[in-house]
Amino acid sequence: MNKRKVALGPGAASLILIVVVLSLAMLAMLAQIGSRNDYSLSSRSAEMITRVYELHELSERRLAELDAILVRCAENAEGEEYLKKVEESLPEGMTMDGNIVSWSEPLDNRNMNIEVQLNEPGEMPRVEWKNYKLQVEEPEEDWEW
Repeated sequence: MNKRKVALGPGAASLILIVVVLSLAMLAMLAQIGSRNDYSLSSRSAEMITRVYELHELSERRLAELDAILVRCAENAEGEEYLKKVEESLPEGMTMDGNIVSWSEPLDNRNMNIEVQLNEPGEMPRVEWKNYKLQVEEPEEDWEW
């Protein structure tokens, strides 16, 4: 029987090397695309979280304003007179319905809607959270699925 020898010459080794280098180049390119997309998503998430924390900060500052008003009004009045003084002293943007004070903190396309219930004068805490909701009015313009 004739046995044929298969010989791989220098051309076949070069061809295999080219295929391996191209495969590695494709894998590197896919890894770079994936990492760029991950970075973009992380940047958007960080920006969104920053906006939400800004809204929380604004609402806490407004609550501190309200607390100062409550202290001032509690020194001079009680009962219905207390609620009237509080309603007259509320800063712009805050509304009062009974003993519920509400306001909204807008930032870009997000709104933080806040409602607190006023407790009796001299009672601690002076307010209790009733509603603290974040609403997004419309989706991000540059958001892609």
